[in-house]
Amino acid sequence: MWKPKVQQMNTQVRILKRSETDVNGAPKIKYEDVENPLELCSWKSKGGTESTQTGTLVVEDTAEVVMWYRDGISQKDRLLLNNDPKLAYDIIGPPENVEQRNMYLVLKVRRAVNT
Repeated sequence: MWKPKVQQMNTQVRILKRSETDVNGAPKIKYEDVENPLELCSWKSKGGTESTQTGTLVVEDTAEVVMWYRDGISQKDRLLLNNDPKLAYDIIGPPENVEQRNMYLVLKVRRAVNT
């Protein structure tokens, strides 16, 4: 059985659920709290990259998150690191339910910062 190589899960994140509504034919995206939105996890930063797109400097920060299994998290959802709205991270790809045991979730997240 796989166990994460984390000593403790002590980083707080807030889980926000994405919802879409059509407004004049265009989707309006809104993020809302889920039930019991605060969760503790292991947050491991993978560093960032800088690039220039259409004359704008773009910095992409990525991280890997290991947390206890929680049903209902999808790749459309968002995490707020330390419950800070300025540190919003989008989930990249589907969350990995390790070995389908419903014990651990591994998420890869990305925060894009335009300056």
